[in-house]
Amino acid sequence: MKTKIFVISALIAFSYANAQENSHTDIQIKKYSKRIDSIVVSEKAKMNDELNTLDENFKANKLSSEEKQKQRNEIASKYEQIINSKVDDEKANLEIATKEIVKNAVLGNGQSNYAIIVGEDNAILSFRDPKKTKKELLNAYDVNLAFGFIDLNKSASSLSVGGKDSDMRFGKSASTDFEFRITKQFGKLTSPVFYRFGFGYRGDTFVPKNSQVFLQENDEISLTDFTLGKLKKSRFVNHYLVVPLDFVFVLNPKYTVENGERILDNSKGNFRVSAGVYGGVRVLSQNQIIYKNADDRRVRITETINEGTNNFLFGGKVALGYGGFNIFVKKDFTPIFNDDARLGNKYGFQIGIELLYINL
Repeated sequence: MKTKIFVISALIAFSYANAQENSHTDIQIKKYSKRIDSIVVSEKAKMNDELNTLDENFKANKLSSEEKQKQRNEIASKYEQIINSKVDDEKANLEIATKEIVKNAVLGNGQSNYAIIVGEDNAILSFRDPKKTKKELLNAYDVNLAFGFIDLNKSASSLSVGGKDSDMRFGKSASTDFEFRITKQFGKLTSPVFYRFGFGYRGDTFVPKNSQVFLQENDEISLTDFTLGKLKKSRFVNHYLVVPLDFVFVLNPKYTVENGERILDNSKGNFRVSAGVYGGVRVLSQNQIIYKNADDRRVRITETINEGTNNFLFGGKVALGYGGFNIFVKKDFTPIFNDDARLGNKYGFQIGIELLYINL
């Protein structure tokens, strides 16, 4: 019994030595320690009372030396069982306290609960609590960046890029997406399927071929040759607020057992294929022209375009990736430009790379 009391006392002392007053865990450890301490002190006091009575009876010659030793052993055994029984009743608290003490001893008690982790959780960077379980990592928040080359084609079903009939310069025309997304596992803990949704920004930049510029005139937009000087740069930019929805399929699922549960291990990089849709609302369209005039002075023109573009956008996306990188294609099912735009091609198509940049 002395050994058990020493172990319990050492645990209590270690718990207090590693405690932080404002920590919820430390408050729980303190409460647990007080309960254990109360049990030990109370039962040991009762045991000492009985042992004192036993000594008095022996001094009064009421007991032989053999009887005294026998009863002393019985009293010690009785209170050892009482203390063990009451401590076992606190078993759940003991397990929680012990786990927290071990975590604190291994991971430290730094004030920050978050760390920057490189190359895990299918992200380039993860900014999260390193003590998160693998089960908790199955559902995540992330910030995504995507860069793609964009072109215009004739219909919602066309996938051609860089064709002669396109008025845009493929390789110069580009699209950028910046999205905040929520990822959830679909189905059981072993399921290799996830769904992902969020919101963000998309910016499409179209660069015309043959040194042409966009012209807004009589509530219409068209392409025309530039005649005011030496053209340096011409681009048309659409800004959207977008809402993406994707389904993600893990192609090489790996599994682990955590706390008795078999789960998909999503803590490292894996191969994935994803497919989804997106919708968007246009918030701004701008025509930007930079040129040098006859005096060789640099002139910049930026005008807001109110006609010629659709206010709503809808399309689909497929992607293949590993870890934090995805190669994707996007196809707009609705035309970017409407009937007020005198353009031959009006439907957007993209090829690009998606970076699952930060996992939260």
